[in-house]
Amino acid sequence: MEINGIDVRELAEKYGTPLYVYDFKRMRNNAYRLKTAFKSETFPVDVYYAMKANCHPTIVKLFWENGFGADCVSPGELEIALKVGVKPDNILYTGNYESLEDLRAAFESGVIINLDDITSLNRLLKVGKPERISYRINPGKGRGKYEKITTGGDKAKFGVPHEKSVIAYENALKAGIRRFGAHMMTGSGILEEAHFPNMLDIFLDILGNIRKRLDISFEFIDMGGGFGIPYFGDDKTLDINSVGKKVIEVFQRKVNELGLGNPTLALEPGRFLVGDAGYLISRVLGIKESYETFVGVDAGFNTLIRPALYNAKHPIVIPEKENIEEKIMVNICGQICENTDIFATDRMLPPLEEGDLLVFKQVGAYGNVMSMPYNLRLRPAEVAIINGKDIEITRRETMNDYFSRISF
Repeated sequence: MEINGIDVRELAEKYGTPLYVYDFKRMRNNAYRLKTAFKSETFPVDVYYAMKANCHPTIVKLFWENGFGADCVSPGELEIALKVGVKPDNILYTGNYESLEDLRAAFESGVIINLDDITSLNRLLKVGKPERISYRINPGKGRGKYEKITTGGDKAKFGVPHEKSVIAYENALKAGIRRFGAHMMTGSGILEEAHFPNMLDIFLDILGNIRKRLDISFEFIDMGGGFGIPYFGDDKTLDINSVGKKVIEVFQRKVNELGLGNPTLALEPGRFLVGDAGYLISRVLGIKESYETFVGVDAGFNTLIRPALYNAKHPIVIPEKENIEEKIMVNICGQICENTDIFATDRMLPPLEEGDLLVFKQVGAYGNVMSMPYNLRLRPAEVAIINGKDIEITRRETMNDYFSRISF
């Protein structure tokens, strides 16, 4: 098996395992496909890369160089975006239960601030009064590939309930703010094409009501991201060209019908851009014939937590055994002392031996950014494949890194 022309065994021998590998050519292709799908001849479209998916500075810089802004959710992400050269006007800061320190970092950097709640404005005004703000609005509905990544609807902790959205903007007007945006993000990993134009239609009706009640204009309308990629067991992919066409049609029609002026349409994709460009290479350490067959590898949920956290299922490839017809049923697990440290249950794979490599696919989003040194199993290295060359962009964590933060 190769990743953009480089054999995974060579990578494993050179950098060790577990190891994250990113195909930068694939990321650029994904960026091009998305921008092409949402191109409009009648209104501007801005795209902010959702750094939460993978905030490595080299990756953020790649998207900035390809015409994307940055969607940040913390002062740390904001600092990375600024350090790699993203301009403040091209950064959208969307916090969640923001602290004064969070809001101060956003305000002083001059980025676009998107508030999570009515009460957020009260805290922001203690720091300063920006010329422009946006609110994240919960439209009362949401959808995600898994329940725990659904971020809209009556169970979600995010955003201003749409029933209170007029109050939110009215408070901003009373504070003397006159420039506005609007935002929603209702879920992640979605493969149903109709979801995106349907949610945008609902969102624009909410904004039309705010416009009617308060006579304000929106400089931008951010429909969020959520564009899914197929994982193990999915039988479809998202037709991003079809989604883009339908979204453009809905936006143009509804903006005219509701008298919303000339807003920019904004998007904030993450997973769609980096998810299928990431691989995790791991090595088989032992095979246990217990009540079931367990294959233990040197990655664990400290390395890739999505299966334990969401019951997410990633494709697994065994290099040099891809064409073996014989399959056995196994459970793939890690070394962590938790019974939830299971990557795959009852997965049919070729017969395995100690030392075999396993490659987990579709791990470029919400992979290493969610890793942790639990059980003091330290975080892996990261390698980028750029122009046919493998480049280590993050070295493997060491115990010296751990001891550097503590005193005893």
